[in-house]
Amino acid sequence: MAHAHAQPDCVFCGYREAPVHLRRPKFEIRRCPHCAVLWCDPTRFDDDFRPDNEAAYLEVEATIHTENAARLEQLLRFAGPDSHPRLLEVGCMHGDFVYQARGAGYDARGADLSATAVEEANRRMPDAVSLTTLDDSFADASLDVVAAFNVVEHMDRPDEFLAQVTRVLRPGGVLIAETPAQESVYHHVLFMRGRLQSQGAYEVGVYPGTHIFKFGRRAWATILRDRDYEVLDIAPRSTPMRELLAKNKHDPILRAGIVGFGLLGRVTGWENRILVTARRR
Repeated sequence: MAHAHAQPDCVFCGYREAPVHLRRPKFEIRRCPHCAVLWCDPTRFDDDFRPDNEAAYLEVEATIHTENAARLEQLLRFAGPDSHPRLLEVGCMHGDFVYQARGAGYDARGADLSATAVEEANRRMPDAVSLTTLDDSFADASLDVVAAFNVVEHMDRPDEFLAQVTRVLRPGGVLIAETPAQESVYHHVLFMRGRLQSQGAYEVGVYPGTHIFKFGRRAWATILRDRDYEVLDIAPRSTPMRELLAKNKHDPILRAGIVGFGLLGRVTGWENRILVTARRR
């Protein structure tokens, strides 16, 4: 019997029965030949919502503040608050990017599905963050910027999210998003280990119900151009080591790999994340 969350087809371009790129003991990883996106099949094992590790984020708030400052600097290159004032960050956690965007002059708000994260964000900035996601409660063409950092890869149907982004952005509006990158050194090493030790319960960077999809430069460029976006920039980014180590405290081998491959990624330019900026035509 087919799994309730089976996903053999590409949700972005409709490619049927996409080839299996890597087999794991409990799931398969498929890759679309057209848009090159990777995803888990099944996408999840159950219907439970698993929020991110908020304690780890609170532990490295200063690091995240620096990350968000760099994201804001990138946004300011293409869509400043004078021309693009209305900003929504989806999956904003405790609202640091929203806070910085407000300081830069944007009419910025946040949305998150974690009640505790929303509570903490509103303690710092009253009524700045709502317990919701991007849905029909937002009017057509009502936003100038949608931001989503390390969020899209966790979605069961990121294609539906992009359809909502296109609906709520006015023509000329900007999407800025950050996701893990297929091209990274870390990704290639994990997948190589997955092929050599196919029966081991090893981390390969994607897993049903958590990191469901994995994008890359080609994947984002194809997906966005297929939806009539102008890709303004795709820039490599590295997750700060303090943040990665805070999320992985109990596996010394993995921690050593994080440091080693993190440094190698910075040297080669094949870093573990990409920051994508695109304009709706």
